[in-house]
Amino acid sequence: MAKTLKSILLIPYIALLSTILCYCKCDNASSMSGFTTDLIHRDSPLSPLYDPSLTQEQRLANARQRSLARSRRYAGILYGLKVTPEVALIEDRATYLMQFFMGTPLKQAMMLLDPGSNLIWTQCLPCKRCKPQQFQLFDPQSSTTYRFTRCDSVACRPSGYCDPWGKKCLFKTNYREGSYSNGLVGTDTFSFHSGERGLMSFPKIVFGCGVDNYVSFDGRESGIVGLGVGPSSLHNQLGYDKFSYCLVPATGKFETSTMHFGSDAVVSGWGVVTTPLVERSVFHYVRLDAISVGNKRFRFVSLWRGANMAMDSGSVMTLLPVEFYDELEVEIANSIPQRAVRDFKDWRLCYSDKFVMPKITVHFQGADVEWKHENAFVRVNQDYECLAMEPTDDGFHIYGGVAQVNYLVGFDVTRKTVSFKSAECGR
Repeated sequence: MAKTLKSILLIPYIALLSTILCYCKCDNASSMSGFTTDLIHRDSPLSPLYDPSLTQEQRLANARQRSLARSRRYAGILYGLKVTPEVALIEDRATYLMQFFMGTPLKQAMMLLDPGSNLIWTQCLPCKRCKPQQFQLFDPQSSTTYRFTRCDSVACRPSGYCDPWGKKCLFKTNYREGSYSNGLVGTDTFSFHSGERGLMSFPKIVFGCGVDNYVSFDGRESGIVGLGVGPSSLHNQLGYDKFSYCLVPATGKFETSTMHFGSDAVVSGWGVVTTPLVERSVFHYVRLDAISVGNKRFRFVSLWRGANMAMDSGSVMTLLPVEFYDELEVEIANSIPQRAVRDFKDWRLCYSDKFVMPKITVHFQGADVEWKHENAFVRVNQDYECLAMEPTDDGFHIYGGVAQVNYLVGFDVTRKTVSFKSAECGR
């Protein structure tokens, strides 16, 4: 799969267009049972955000800071907390990107996939203010399938608002660090490469066409694709009630994760465990009852009743309440005979010697997920492996991307469930 995506990125656009015109095109989502496409980690050489000058240690330090920034940002949204300037300056958008095509003729786009957002938006011509991006800016006037959205249409309601003359549907999205995007709401065809199935096309996808964009962070992505709970999010607009993903560990190599929709997203077979899903704010939530280290079980207590943990692949780290985290950390350290390294460059628990991780089991409501080594620890550099969990006192708790690595994680929004199945993602 990684080789396929790499070849797509390297083929000149004209040659690529002549090739993909022979692939199948479908009129609507209902005519397709499902499809699978690639996800690119932001620190992969395939990513427009990749910085070859950074070391693995620096990339993970940035990932840790982004996780904490996401927690603060969403806690601010939920509880009205003030975001400190230090947090506000950290770009926290997401961890994975999706490449696809927009319009007719096809224009390549590479957007961040954000589970904490519902809106899809990209930079567009004519642009008053745009940041540099990897692919050409989308020009709605050059696409024969683009349509402006009227402000009295159903499509305008969840994503935008009317202009003063009551004719055009506008959108404006603001982020707490000061970034924003303003423009028009429109619809066009989105097309996704799906391996042997070729190009899968979906007409009339509603998105924001940003012509005035201020982005306070570096990166050459085209925009953001929301994977939240709202009607404007990607899976809802594609017409599927199931989506899943299989995330590979971030190794800095040409490796891709996978994203599945519809029938391709079904998680079934031996070893599947399933827990109830709750939609709250923009996130999909589950209920965490406890975490066990060996035979010792630690009960999870949260301010939220019922669902208390946001499923967020956009955050690398798993974030837990301070007292709960402290108890877990002590028990994990006590269960490993090697000497622990404390507070290595802000990482709470690290090891320089090889060690065997104790059995760690996450107890969701009705579903026990046993962590593998790569779900609990990340290799920060050649010398240290560190625990991929952090304490937080902001009341917003996250089940992060590292905890989901090498698991097929499936969301069924009709049955309101999340399922987990151990897998070797990327193979």
